[in-house]
Amino acid sequence: MGDAFEVAVERVPERTVLTEQRRLRVDALADFVRGAFERQRAAVGSAAAIAGAPFAVFHGPVSEDEDGPVEACTPVDGDVSRVAAEHRTEPAHDEAFTTISRAQLEYPGVLRAYDAVVAWIEQRGGETTGAPREVYLGDVDAAAPDDRIARIAFPCRLP
Repeated sequence: MGDAFEVAVERVPERTVLTEQRRLRVDALADFVRGAFERQRAAVGSAAAIAGAPFAVFHGPVSEDEDGPVEACTPVDGDVSRVAAEHRTEPAHDEAFTTISRAQLEYPGVLRAYDAVVAWIEQRGGETTGAPREVYLGDVDAAAPDDRIARIAFPCRLP
């Protein structure tokens, strides 16, 4: 249980993301996210290009009892007016994050990573400024337990 989480900060530029949102509990999370990313990749076609790692934004708690909502997002560049998927512009922001393994991504253990990032921000006198997210750095299903496959991230403001 002695997970040590290294936290870093990076600037995320303004970007357009394809988006799909649902209210769901934790047992339906992986299937929803996987399916949404597949639909978004298929919708891009030749009008746009995927421009970064897909991510899930947790607008509310997701557990056995709580149902989010969760928003699956894929960053894109190009003419999104010709993409058959909902989209929005995400504003530029600083993001504090820790990179975790496939094993650490499992619920409920993943909550320790969320807590670690929030504690890191607060210890520096900062604050979170948006909903937490999981950024997927590769194929989660194909990853080995020790593969560093996801970032747990929070938009933040630091002094």
